Amino acid sequence: MRLLIATIALLLPALAAACGSSGGDEAPNFSATASPASLPAHTASPAPTPVPSPSDDAPLYLALGDSLSYGNGASDRSLTSFVALVAQALGPGYGLLNLGVPGHTSDDLLNGGPLDNAIAEIQRRADDGSPGNEVAVITLEIGGNDLLNLYFNLVIPGTCPSVTESLQRPQCVQALQDALNNYQPHLQRTLQRLQEAAPGVPLFLMTVYNPFSGGANVIDELGELSLEGNPDSPFPEGLNDIIRREAAAAGVPLVEWHPLFAGKQSQYIAGDFIHPNDAGYRAMADALTAAMAQAGLPLR
Repeated sequence: MRLLIATIALLLPALAAACGSSGGDEAPNFSATASPASLPAHTASPAPTPVPSPSDDAPLYLALGDSLSYGNGASDRSLTSFVALVAQALGPGYGLLNLGVPGHTSDDLLNGGPLDNAIAEIQRRADDGSPGNEVAVITLEIGGNDLLNLYFNLVIPGTCPSVTESLQRPQCVQALQDALNNYQPHLQRTLQRLQEAAPGVPLFLMTVYNPFSGGANVIDELGELSLEGNPDSPFPEGLNDIIRREAAAAGVPLVEWHPLFAGKQSQYIAGDFIHPNDAGYRAMADALTAAMAQAGLPLR
């Protein structure tokens, strides 16, 4: 238990940042003995960061997601994040519109503005009378923050401190079930709206990695249960199983990020304990560009 509390104390500033606090603010100082009442509340996600309009003269790479698409954890998100690396692989003949918003959940993406902005850009380019500048490729990653809420509300205060104890507590079981049940229709509707707006445009969907894999066992196990499920538990499927099923139903290419990070917290995770470092983003981008090449997209 002391190891768990110490690990959580280290993670708190990173979790606060991942849930949408400003990167320029000093992280609060949490002690290992902080009481549940003193822990931070999970505040609403920030408004989307304004994104410069890309050139209207080139086909467009459109990225949707959360802090991973935005590039948190990269040494230079304009160069070493997975979106930047994919844009480099596509080459200078493509424009880029990155609508990733740190802290966003699947509900925020669907109902909070970024998806509407993406669809508006798809339609604008399709209708502007300029052949060749349409949206040509879309990437979508979302879901990490749907589960991160559970860490803030239940794991950190100690209500659901481990897999064994969580599965014995109805509150913990119900909370994870609600998160998974809510996520599925959000992802399904997001995919439907994108495909309706951009029929035939390659759309790549990614699974969610476990940032704790290879770190503290108790946190690693909670992450694996949430993401991959356990056949001997009330959760034979996790969030990634939903992603795989919806990708198959929609007929979109699936990129497996989860196995890339197995046991590699020390190699692939940045100092905030949540986001990838440059090596992690490179592994993500390589898997994504391999899927793009397999789908027939021309790459540099």
